[in-house]
Order: sequence, then C-alpha cells, then structure tokens
Amino acid sequence: MPSVSWRAIRAADKARRRRSSSATSRRRNAVSGVEGRQEAVGISDAVHYDSRVRTGVIALILMSVSHFGVAAEAEWETVEEVLAVVGSTPILLSDLELATLVRLVDGEPDEPEDTYRSRLLDARIRLEIEFRDIEDGGLLFRLELDPQRARETLIERGGGADRLDREFVERGLVAADLDELVLRVAAVDAFVQQRLRPRISVNMDEIEAAYQQLLVDEIATSDEAVPPLAAVRDRLFQLLVERKLNDEIERWLERAMERQEILRFSR
Repeated sequence: MPSVSWRAIRAADKARRRRSSSATSRRRNAVSGVEGRQEAVGISDAVHYDSRVRTGVIALILMSVSHFGVAAEAEWETVEEVLAVVGSTPILLSDLELATLVRLVDGEPDEPEDTYRSRLLDARIRLEIEFRDIEDGGLLFRLELDPQRARETLIERGGGADRLDREFVERGLVAADLDELVLRVAAVDAFVQQRLRPRISVNMDEIEAAYQQLLVDEIATSDEAVPPLAAVRDRLFQLLVERKLNDEIERWLERAMERQEILRFSR
C-alpha cells in the first residue's frame, strides 16, 4: 500500500463526497422529471380521455401487477448500508469493516461480537465527529499532519500490508477507503498533540497528592515498602498529564457533538 500525502488524501475525501452529492442530485432530478411528466400527462390527456385510453390503462395496470408479483420473488442482497450519519457524512458498513480490520479499538477478552461491533461503531462515529469539528473550524490546513505515521500504525494493527491487501479484495474495499481513515486519524492525533496537550500543566502539589493517594495509602495496608517520591515523580507526572489530557479530549468531544447532528441507525 503506497504512501500518499495528506493533501492527496484530503482531495480523495472531497471527491468521494462530491460523487455522493452528485448521485443524490441525479436521483432527485430523475424523480422530479418523472413527477413533472406525470403532471403534464394528467393535464393534457384529461380532455381527450376516452374508452380506448381507459382500456389501455387497465391493461397496463394488470401487466404491472403481474410483473411486480414476479419481481417480488427475487432475492435481494445488501451490498452497502448506512449505519450512522454525522452532519452530512454517512458512516457505512464498509467503514465499519475497515475499522474492524485495522482494530480501531481493541476487543475485550470474551467480549461478545455484537458488543464489540457496537463499541467499534461508537469509536468510528466519535472519530468522524472529531474530524468534522477540526475541518469545520478551519484547522485542517493549519495542523502539521503525519499521515505516514498514521498509515503505518493502522497497517501494523491490521496484520501487515499483505494481509490487508487480501482482505480488501475479499471485502470489496479499495485503497481510498484506507486513505480516508488515515486522514481522520492523523488529523485528530495532530489536534490532540498540537492544540490540547500544550494546555496541560501539572504542579508539584498535584504530584504529591497523587503520590499519597496512589502509593502511600494503597501500600499502607501491606508489608511492602513505599518507594520515595523522587523515584516515582516522573511516572506520576506522566500519569497526571495523560489523565488531564483525556479529560480535555472528552470536553472537546462534548462541544463537538453539540455542533453536529448525529444519527445512529445501527446498535
């Protein structure tokens, strides 16, 4: 799977949405055209409607009913499915299959498949909310994205490029599907590291409080020796930074959800 720049990925994402919008427009135009022809026929033929026309209409109705009865017996196969919508962007069944292949989230031991699938869809919706908030806020081109790193991480989690290539062929996925996921992961990671992480600060009082709570109090009931604060200070600092960063991310997500219309059709 060759590497592409994040600008090329972004262009592919826009092209996909334009194709979707164009297809919708064509469908709407087609429906509008049919409705317009039906209305025109109703106006012009009302004056000249006679028994021969009435007989022809009845014959057409009978033929349509007969054809519908035959067509109804045909077997239908679902080739794509909309699982959720974030703003105007659909989350498709193929998006969920890709998220499964690259293990967007890890499964829990003995976790039922339906439960894991639901958590995976939640994670994919969350990723789309965060990405759309970055894009709508005009930050996508201001961040320093590292799509190569995101791509390598996803491919590694998916079991390697060869395995993903085989799975893509079997499941009908294409390289552009991975490109779109890479763009989203890279953008969200860049926003977190470049915009949210610099807001985090931890002082010595917080480190000492964590030392007391997480080590002294916990070990006090056992025979183990409590390590000195100096020996664990750096680890406690990193722990507090990550904890605060996670809280900051959750606050960002809550604000982003308020700015997007979110529909979830699948459990």
